[in-house]
Amino acid sequence: MKDSHSSLGNEAFGDQAASLITIRYRTHQDALEFMQSTLRGPNGIGLLRGSEGAGKTVLAGELANELSCEAYVALVDGTSLEPRELLAQILTEYGYEPGDEPNEEFLAAIEEFAAEQVGSGQHPVLIIDNVDHMYPAALRTLNTIAGLSVDGRAAIRIMMTSQHGLQKLTESNCIASIAEREPAAHVLEPMSSKETVIYLHARLQAAGSNSADTVFPFDVCDRLLEQSKGWPGLLNKYALEAIKRSAEFPISVVDTYSPSAYKEQTAQDIPVQGESESLSRMPPRLVITKDGETLTEFTFKERKVLIGRSDFADVIIDDDFVSKIHAVLLLYADALVLLDLNSVNGITVNSVTLKKTILRDDDIISLGDHRIKVVNAPAISDEMEQLLKSHDTLKMKNLLDVRHHQARRLAMVVDNS
Repeated sequence: MKDSHSSLGNEAFGDQAASLITIRYRTHQDALEFMQSTLRGPNGIGLLRGSEGAGKTVLAGELANELSCEAYVALVDGTSLEPRELLAQILTEYGYEPGDEPNEEFLAAIEEFAAEQVGSGQHPVLIIDNVDHMYPAALRTLNTIAGLSVDGRAAIRIMMTSQHGLQKLTESNCIASIAEREPAAHVLEPMSSKETVIYLHARLQAAGSNSADTVFPFDVCDRLLEQSKGWPGLLNKYALEAIKRSAEFPISVVDTYSPSAYKEQTAQDIPVQGESESLSRMPPRLVITKDGETLTEFTFKERKVLIGRSDFADVIIDDDFVSKIHAVLLLYADALVLLDLNSVNGITVNSVTLKKTILRDDDIISLGDHRIKVVNAPAISDEMEQLLKSHDTLKMKNLLDVRHHQARRLAMVVDNS
């Protein structure tokens, strides 16, 4: 369990995940469109600003990938970069093999290459990530590159990313040529609550999770949004930490059920009538029908099963009268609990409208035009039997709170990080 949690977290939110998974939320798309249109504009230079974790590096990489099919693109991380390293990396990205020549020859080679490309109708592109973290000497070299021209036009199109603007650098006069080209600027905005949910769930699904909303329920997404302020880099950090630490806090309230406890049965193992104890050891199933026709069957492999119209649901009911996340089934050793999740049209069991109940074998759940038959429900314990006969709702209320148990646990992990 702990290893599977760690693997899922690394694949969805780890250091290597960003290059494999791209989730285009609105602000991400707006920034990408800004960079593309700016580089094609008359000045051909721009600055993408955003705080730490805003996704600038991811966007720079995506821009480079998209432009590489139409022009030569050099993507360089400016962090602690020296002039020679800057020139050598640009030449390498443009397809040259720099040797021991002095910096002046490196610069001349870049100028000659740019002139050839402009002559053929293709301006080379230079993307400098973290331009505000470059050494002053490297900035002056970048300024020289920005001043290269062919027939009065800038030879190289440049896109920079930075946490801050260029005002202080402009005042120091070390980037006069850059300033003269009047870079267009765009400020990244954080993700909204809806975008955060889509982002987290999409990354989990891309990493192979079939129950993203169970790993990160909506209230956990909201908590992660609060902690990260909506910045994707920080969201990845907190999400990864939450998933890794979650394995250290078992959900004891539902740990009494384990699908692995059910043995595989051959024909002779099928229990005869009256062997309820053996029957209860078989995994519960749901038979979904519409107009008397069986559409599909669902066998429990998890303790919590979401029912709804959304693709995030475990049991998807394609019905206009079914909410996106309509109800949840919670599996215990001594009960199968059905809870309505504030759906619009409610649920009925055996023609009785209700909000919560403990299900028995052959119970029929009605959702819109669909029917769900319960098969192999766990035998109800004496305690649960007494609960059904009484008006005590305390335990049922506690069962309802199970839906938020993981959310509270993960939120605690985030707070402690």
